Amino acid sequence: MKESFFKNKRVLITGHTGFKGSWLTLWLDQLGADITGFSLNPPSNPYHYKFLELENKIADVHGDIRKAEDVAKAVRDYEPQMIFHLAAHPILLSSYSDPVDTYMTNTIGSLNVLEAARKFGNVRSFVNVTTDKVYANIGKMDAYKEGEPLGSNDPYSSSKACSELITQTYRQSFLSDTGVTTARAGNVMGGGDWGKYRVIPDLVQSYVHKKEIEIRHPDAIRPWTHVFDILNGYLTLGEMAYERPKEYSGPWNFASGVVKTVEDLVKEFSNHWSIRYRIGKAKLHEDKLLLLNSDKSRKRLKWKPLLDFETSVKMTVDWYAYFYNNTRDKKPISRYSLLQLNNFRNNLRKNSA
Repeated sequence: MKESFFKNKRVLITGHTGFKGSWLTLWLDQLGADITGFSLNPPSNPYHYKFLELENKIADVHGDIRKAEDVAKAVRDYEPQMIFHLAAHPILLSSYSDPVDTYMTNTIGSLNVLEAARKFGNVRSFVNVTTDKVYANIGKMDAYKEGEPLGSNDPYSSSKACSELITQTYRQSFLSDTGVTTARAGNVMGGGDWGKYRVIPDLVQSYVHKKEIEIRHPDAIRPWTHVFDILNGYLTLGEMAYERPKEYSGPWNFASGVVKTVEDLVKEFSNHWSIRYRIGKAKLHEDKLLLLNSDKSRKRLKWKPLLDFETSVKMTVDWYAYFYNNTRDKKPISRYSLLQLNNFRNNLRKNSA
């Protein structure tokens, strides 16, 4: 990724107040992009975006991704050259209790963004952030590649697979001169995530409130990757799709390649914090084995994760420890977030030199 590429680029980020969206907004602000953020009200309390003090640095638009008129107005008014579409119903387990909203947000929401891009013709690069769970998971030990079949057993994964298909259709039918991509990442860790039914926020709550938590699938294997490594992939993909849309449109996998179970993750956290947990019984279906093959991104985008598993966990623990132990009004966490991000950017420069 060339950092200078993003200076003064008009960028729309949907879901900019979420976990990954807030970090992406901070990063693009540091790169000098002209940012418009589009989201509903805050996704959790507390939430990372609030502490970054970015409200006066970007165009902060409150709207509903499910409403075509809201999305169209944002795209028409701000004329983005690039769109990073992260707005989503992101929790697999809660999709069982509210499947209609899950499909409306993840499928119709994506359709609304693509249709606005089609109508208002300024968009040169579109990155739709989906998930590793779009693949038809048959439980194989081999990692899934981009060309393998899509499919799922739960509303969340299915809605994201639908979003992939809609994106493919718009790329082929309407946006052939635009770099239209989908980014499929595995489980992401890092500071600032308070989402429900996620293991890392649960571990944080165990530490903060000194309570025992339940681990549903201790033997589930996931491609754990730090949020900075994943966002570096999204930014690189957005740049290359902008510059050479014919070559870089399509789906892309991003994952560390680390093979660790949920219990491995819990034990690594326990090296830093005292974590109390019990093994629970899963009530709803979640795939136990899911690995991604990121060879395409590594070879063609020259992307590779910089942070190993242990470092990723330590950076995550350090962020939450700073948040809960060193700040009263939580405002200084903006400086600590920026410190972690800039340290990572410095390492990126050294590795690309």
